[in-house]
Amino acid sequence: MATITPDHLHTLLASDDRDAALVVVGGEAAVVPASTADGSDDGPETMMVITTRDAVIAELDTGANDEQIERLAQRLDVALDSLGG
Repeated sequence: MATITPDHLHTLLASDDRDAALVVVGGEAAVVPASTADGSDDGPETMMVITTRDAVIAELDTGANDEQIERLAQRLDVALDSLGG
């Protein structure tokens, strides 16, 4: 089962926080405000995956199609698995 799904990226891209981040905490993905994304308050189990800014740089914006978002979600999930997340 995927940890990172297209729904997570849709939530990230729809966030009002332009610096929001997708993180994984205890094996669960979540979109959090930039101010808490570094994990300093959440302990060592928090792993930042991607920020809104990173997603836009990857040419995904709120107008990205579902196929692009699905491919990015798969790539991020594979990368996370390879890191042991």
